[in-house]
Amino acid sequence: MKTKRGFTLIELMVVITIIAMLMGLLMPALSSSMATARAKKDATNLRGMGQGLASFAADFNGDYMIPGEVWRSSINTPSGPVYSWGQGDPNFFLNNTADLNSGMVAMRYFVTNQIISPCEVNYDVGVKGEIAENGQIQGYNFDAYNPSEGVYWAQPSTPGGIRANLTNPGDKKSHVSYTNQTLMGDRLRSKWHSTSGSDSTLFALRGTEDGAMRDVEDGSGEWTRSPVHDFMGPSGAYMSNIIWGDNSITTETNFFPSNSRYEPRLGGYSNGIKKDHIFQCEFTGSTDDDGNPSNFLAGDNYLSYSYLAGDEGFPNLLVTFDELKD
Repeated sequence: MKTKRGFTLIELMVVITIIAMLMGLLMPALSSSMATARAKKDATNLRGMGQGLASFAADFNGDYMIPGEVWRSSINTPSGPVYSWGQGDPNFFLNNTADLNSGMVAMRYFVTNQIISPCEVNYDVGVKGEIAENGQIQGYNFDAYNPSEGVYWAQPSTPGGIRANLTNPGDKKSHVSYTNQTLMGDRLRSKWHSTSGSDSTLFALRGTEDGAMRDVEDGSGEWTRSPVHDFMGPSGAYMSNIIWGDNSITTETNFFPSNSRYEPRLGGYSNGIKKDHIFQCEFTGSTDDDGNPSNFLAGDNYLSYSYLAGDEGFPNLLVTFDELKD
């Protein structure tokens, strides 16, 4: 009677070695395929956000969401102060990343998981209602929407609001992956409107601190140790999908996309259009309340991840950046 012979130790080692070699060959391809899938999903998110802006514009005379022009102050009537859409003084301090996204979510033009990129690398940035804030999970508060009382969305300072501030003391949790066109000055009319075109940036993944393209001092890390180099593509090199005003999407590997160009400004260049750094406020524009031309009030493409924006007469912008890698 024949007995079944098992594998010898050498045969098992040979099989394990072959499997390990195959995995070594397949893993880079699998990793590349997964990165490609994440990049495609990121583009899908951006396209959905562009469609959300277009839907908002279709409902509101071609205007994209400008938080400070939606959430206005009350107006006085014979029966007392009331809130009325499009009436009252605008509050331009609301034109920041958190309030923009919170307003779009509250009015159902965005959804919370859409504004988080599958390419996100910062563990402090996650979907509202899925990432703990101050130790607790808190979903978006849709019940905050109450226009008759002058409340249009849950603000970032409340438990149910969208947050976009990576420098919060103690708890740096945020719910947005994308920078947005800075809602200030000339760009409010020329870049942030349904009539904007393929040269107007709407959203992209975050850039380096102040748009740095090198370390200010040796080893300071503004460029070399920025986590934003790990979003897409090879590690250590910035890559991002960008959605433009015509709802087209391009994949860019630097801060000077070919679509983004500078239009001549007061005291600016006299020799035509220049390439535009999308994470720097570069070109002199309208004058502020003191009559001085201000870069913040210009019309160049300037994407920021902001937690405070100033009004059109008092340009003031506070932005937040990812912490540098250790």
